[in-house]
Amino acid sequence: MSVATNTPDLLELELGIPRFILWFVMLPVLPVSLIGLANLIGGALLTALVLLVGLNGAFVGGYIALSERTRLRLDAGSGRVCITRTSRLGTRRRDYPLAALDSAELDRTNTGQESRATSKVVLVFRDTRPATRIALSRWSVSGDGPAQIANEINAWLRHHFGEAADASAPHLSF
Repeated sequence: MSVATNTPDLLELELGIPRFILWFVMLPVLPVSLIGLANLIGGALLTALVLLVGLNGAFVGGYIALSERTRLRLDAGSGRVCITRTSRLGTRRRDYPLAALDSAELDRTNTGQESRATSKVVLVFRDTRPATRIALSRWSVSGDGPAQIANEINAWLRHHFGEAADASAPHLSF
């Protein structure tokens, strides 16, 4: 999660899992492939098929799912909120009116232990009934990264819209 641009007229954020973590997801593919090929040569066709197609397919599927990156662009000049999601399967873009964006909030998920709570950033458009909530990522993470991103968005909205946004967008912290 990083801030690409932060000016009074433009805020661009990029959210995604770091690339080195994605490579760790793919790390088991080589040994599993070698074991699968050894089973194939040894005549264990079903075991080889499960390893080569099933298990490696699961690793590749996980890599594709986790490789999605979200780019948020709040553009005061055009009055648009643009959310662009890029993955190995393609790019999807959605535009929303900036005037309808109320705030950024955290969607918290508590695990068995209270100290292990995870969260993700959600954009709230309150001009709709009920309020439209759009998650910026499909996964939740632990730590203060999501809170920092939500605070960054809310600070930009307060600066752009003034005190009207201040009442509906409180600071978030852990």
